Amino acid sequence: MYDVGLSASLYLVSSIVGGIYIQKFLRGKYKKKFVLFAWTSLYFIIQSVVLDRIDCTYPLRVLTNIAVVLLLLMLLYNKDFLKQLFVAVSFVAGKEIIIYIIVVINYGEIWVSSKFLAVLLKKITTMKESEMWICIFNVTNVLVLILFYTLLLIVYFSIISRKFVRKDYQFKKHEYTFLILPNVSTLCISITIRIMILSVKNSTSATLFQEVPATMFWVPFICFLLLGVNISSVMLFQKLVQLGEEEQKRAILENQMVQMQREIEEIQDIYADMRGLRHDMKSQLESIAAVIRRISGKDKEELDNYIEKMETTVSRLDFAYSTGNPITDVIIHQKKQEAEKQNISFEADFIYPDKQQIDVYDIGIVLNNALENAIEASSKVDGKKSINLHAYMKGNLFFIEVENDFSSEIMFDSETGLPISSKADKQLHGLGMENIQRCARKYMGDIDITIHNTGSRKKFNLTVMMNGKPVAAI
Repeated sequence: MYDVGLSASLYLVSSIVGGIYIQKFLRGKYKKKFVLFAWTSLYFIIQSVVLDRIDCTYPLRVLTNIAVVLLLLMLLYNKDFLKQLFVAVSFVAGKEIIIYIIVVINYGEIWVSSKFLAVLLKKITTMKESEMWICIFNVTNVLVLILFYTLLLIVYFSIISRKFVRKDYQFKKHEYTFLILPNVSTLCISITIRIMILSVKNSTSATLFQEVPATMFWVPFICFLLLGVNISSVMLFQKLVQLGEEEQKRAILENQMVQMQREIEEIQDIYADMRGLRHDMKSQLESIAAVIRRISGKDKEELDNYIEKMETTVSRLDFAYSTGNPITDVIIHQKKQEAEKQNISFEADFIYPDKQQIDVYDIGIVLNNALENAIEASSKVDGKKSINLHAYMKGNLFFIEVENDFSSEIMFDSETGLPISSKADKQLHGLGMENIQRCARKYMGDIDITIHNTGSRKKFNLTVMMNGKPVAAI
């Protein structure tokens, strides 16, 4: 009776904890509470009615357990086979290896209980009292085992889900192999321990703990080591993912630097053209004077057309804003043109901090990324939309503010605190804000994001702070 109650309780606990663990990784096809209830009910019934009554070897039972979990995941959760397989294997491996810790605790409880009962029964004179105390010890034993099993499952799977930070990461096959192998090894060792624990000699069954008492220490020790290895593999995998993303971000940042250098070369060419234009203006003025001498004084149409064409030519090389640095002039000019092509009102009040030791490349990266994000967000807004760029100094601190309209919902990453890209490939997109933050932190600064409503409009405000030392006077 107690064995049946213990088994049913352990099945129920593993079903509930497993359902919570799975929901940390996978998105359900239906409402969250319904999926959790359906998983708990189905898995509990399958364990109690089907898996517990299958007459097969332990290795085959483990494989059947994994197959059942995987089938339920495919039935209740959105398709993501590699991640579903990892969740299934890691769940079964974790609960199977924890069972052996509970088995050792059970043997220890039985040994302690037998000592207490031996002393207690000497003082008891009636059979009724004896049965009562035996019942109390059995119930206590079952409750302690359930408590320890629940505690170990919750702690282990909580650590795994917490350390697995990038749950939205799309597995690559070689990465998946690295992540799942420790769990497969855990299952293999679990099977080996199961085979070793029970032996039959001379038609008499005996446990490994009875024949070699030292194994009551070594078996749980090995089990805890395996759980630690599984947790460590998840942590190492996360570190490798983060390093890979950092390399990718660094490559993108380097590409932006190369682009900035090309823009500088283009700026130099433009300025050379402007010097040539100023030289040509002298000849143009001489031609104007000649035309004036030839006209009668009444018909000035020829002169007006000539001057109008010249002004059109010159205006093409004019910048919308004079910031004090040719690089920021060109960046803001280009972004203004991009915004106006999409009917976005663009206003800028920007002065380059020429008296601070802040590299113009870094300011260029901040402006490029911030304004590009602002244009992309504003372009999705219906009706009137605007972008405002503002920069100012406070002591040694240089601030850049970009405010723009937006319409879509913004989700923030719980780890970085930065907005999550709404694009399908989040690994290749959404790095602009991280590059802005990287440049700000290079100068002991950071970024601040605020969102506020102005009537029927939603405004996104990005503030970038950079701490630049004053340039020494010459």
